[in-house]
Amino acid sequence: MRCCLTWFVMALVLVGCDYTEKEKEIGFKGKARLNSWLAAERVAAELVDYEIHSHPSWTVPDADDAVWFLPASILGNESFTSQVEQWVDDGGHLVLLAEHADSQINDWSPFHDPPRYERALHEMLGRFEMELIEDRPSKADKIELEGEEFQVDAASDSSVVLDGGKPTIFVSTIRGDGRLSVLMDGRLFRNRWIGEKDHAALLYQLIQISEYEGSIAFTRGSGLSLMGLMMKKLWMVLLALGVLILLWLWKNFARFGPLESAAEASVLRGYEHHLEALGDFQWRLDRGVGLLAPLRAQIVERGQRLSTRAGRRDEDFFQFLADRSGIPRERVFRALAEPAPADATILTRTAADLQRLLQVLH
Repeated sequence: MRCCLTWFVMALVLVGCDYTEKEKEIGFKGKARLNSWLAAERVAAELVDYEIHSHPSWTVPDADDAVWFLPASILGNESFTSQVEQWVDDGGHLVLLAEHADSQINDWSPFHDPPRYERALHEMLGRFEMELIEDRPSKADKIELEGEEFQVDAASDSSVVLDGGKPTIFVSTIRGDGRLSVLMDGRLFRNRWIGEKDHAALLYQLIQISEYEGSIAFTRGSGLSLMGLMMKKLWMVLLALGVLILLWLWKNFARFGPLESAAEASVLRGYEHHLEALGDFQWRLDRGVGLLAPLRAQIVERGQRLSTRAGRRDEDFFQFLADRSGIPRERVFRALAEPAPADATILTRTAADLQRLLQVLH
């Protein structure tokens, strides 16, 4: 009862409290959260009849592409810049977006790391008689393009210069059959700001200024990652490597519980222990003399034959056998002349000596 009363009093207190609701923008949902150029792509699709392409990372410009919107940070090596330059000379219009152009940037965060421009990009811009000046802020409330003015809200930490002119936030020049445009502030065409001022109109003008008709491409990535390149070009090698690793793990790791400790080999499995056990068995059956007699007869016969050939017939026969086998004379004499082994161990040793003598007399 006391618990229920406590909850009732707390509910009355909460109901009587004043509160204020506040709304805070934290970003987009769905596709717009993953693609910062989604609104620009849809605006372009509504304004022109060209096909629209969206690329998550670097791809080589196609001959059918008329206009490319590309983050400048992607052009980090000479291979990319040479392909882009060739495409521009053949009639393409490249729109380079310098800052606030990469896909991972949060449009609602006040903190942004400045982009890193590689030497290949500076060299490419130099061939277009442009210069990108880092740490030189630029700001503009209007941009002029082909005699038209567009009201914008653009600001950048860097500037671009065309043919020795003044540092500014936007330049555009023609080379070959194509055109290169550099916009230092890519926020103008991002989802959050495309609907402000004349940003959409500037986007339309950049598309229409191209003399060639073709598809429009938006690249939103920061460059081709190593993993993406490997998955695209070396997926078969990676698959084979993964299978090899799985087989190695299957072979080397415990599969059905912990591995049992290796048991020591039984002493009875050794050859000498087999002989000892066999000799013990034969000695207990009183068959020792019968087993040794055939071996002794063969050794005596072969030994006498060899001693005659060697001219040592009249010498000590046991010493002759000892010299050939390396066994002491006493053991040779015991092996051939001992009437009956006293125990199983002596029987085994005598049989081993006889086998050795028989082997050297072959």
